[in-house]
Amino acid sequence: MPNVLLFLADTFSMKILFLVLLLAGLLHAPFALAKEKLVIGCTTKCSFFYTHALKVVAKKLGLSVSIIDLSKETKTKLSHVDGIIIPGGADINPEYYLSEVEQDLQDYTRALNHLVNYTKEGERRDPFEFTLLKKYFSDGALEDLPILGICRGMQMLAVSQGIPLYVDIKTELGIRNRRYIFDRIYLDDENSVLNEIFPIASFWGFKQHHQGIRVSYFEENRARWPPLKITAYSNKGRIAESLEFSERPVLGVQFHPEKDFGVERNAIFSWLLNKARERKEFKEETSHEVAASLIGFVRRND
Repeated sequence: MPNVLLFLADTFSMKILFLVLLLAGLLHAPFALAKEKLVIGCTTKCSFFYTHALKVVAKKLGLSVSIIDLSKETKTKLSHVDGIIIPGGADINPEYYLSEVEQDLQDYTRALNHLVNYTKEGERRDPFEFTLLKKYFSDGALEDLPILGICRGMQMLAVSQGIPLYVDIKTELGIRNRRYIFDRIYLDDENSVLNEIFPIASFWGFKQHHQGIRVSYFEENRARWPPLKITAYSNKGRIAESLEFSERPVLGVQFHPEKDFGVERNAIFSWLLNKARERKEFKEETSHEVAASLIGFVRRND
């Protein structure tokens, strides 16, 4: 600190240094809180279960979180948040993926249009989340920004890649729609994120959905999506329970870990927060290095 104060004695140098520190985000470093604070953006207002899960798990990790609604904070750039959650919710309009599939599947899906539960929530969230994900996957600067999609969130991750959904599980698969029940979920890939973060090979997940990734279509056309893989299933492989992206820290789960109070909640939300912390710390390290280089340059040329 004495060296910094001595350096600040020169008015011109002081302006340069303050500018450097502002750009690098270092001006507040001396007043840093004991707990590292992460900013998590939800693509809609996250309900109590999500915010509670984030805060409880963050506390266990020695972190604190600020949770914002990205659909309201329209001036907040994705690069300014440390992680993103796409929570569960309304059905997704099939038109967001039908242009990516063959005509026969388009016709078949539109014939089941009466089974889609169209809502105001869906009308609001569909275009916002679809556009956000298109921007995310096309922006190399965001490649280390973690995203967690839950239930509808996992489905929207799939839809953003052109993967179609079952319109209604009961109608198409002949099994009960998965509303307010627990399914036994089996991990299917030893090299998956889920296998890494879960200490068990199977678990019970709480379910609230009647749509889901069209598993048979994904498996038949797997070559279209080399970075993607389904890593967990339920109901004898008919329902996809997780979707992972090999090139980015993106994880989708069909079950609801926020409504579990044990292993599932801790594992899934710890993954998101740890990835968010890694991203934040890397950005800060890079900022420090840039600031140090610029300060050295100013000193040499002052």
